[in-house]
Amino acid sequence: MRGVRMIASLALFSALLAPRLAAQASSVDPCSLLTVAEVNAVVGMKSLPGRPYLGSKIICLFSPDTSAFSDQPVVNLMVQQVYMFQGQKNMGPHPVSGLGDEAYWTGGGNYAKLEVRKGNRAFSVTVSMGKTAKTAQQLEQMEEALAKKVLARL
Repeated sequence: MRGVRMIASLALFSALLAPRLAAQASSVDPCSLLTVAEVNAVVGMKSLPGRPYLGSKIICLFSPDTSAFSDQPVVNLMVQQVYMFQGQKNMGPHPVSGLGDEAYWTGGGNYAKLEVRKGNRAFSVTVSMGKTAKTAQQLEQMEEALAKKVLARL
């Protein structure tokens, strides 16, 4: 009986907490945090305007074409919960100073991901260059420039 009460309490707590977490994540439209001109200038491409990635309310995609999977350069901006930001820290990142309250970068080769936390908000910027070769350092510089623009709007 005691176990049933505990499970019922956890279920009630989860039911009450889940809508708050979802509302917090979706309270910011990720496509409003960067402009196509900013992405084009930083990444050096001619992107279409940012649009929800596969209908997502937390991921905005900037790319030169409408394909969800492209060999062209793409930028993904994801607004996420702080707990997701904290969970990503286990993936072997290196810290980045001067961005938000805390930031780190993971990636290599033709893939990069910058995670940033500012107060109780977090987001990631992912630059994938498709067939365009860039060094990890170049990708990191692009992501940092885009993250600064996002931070100014949060």
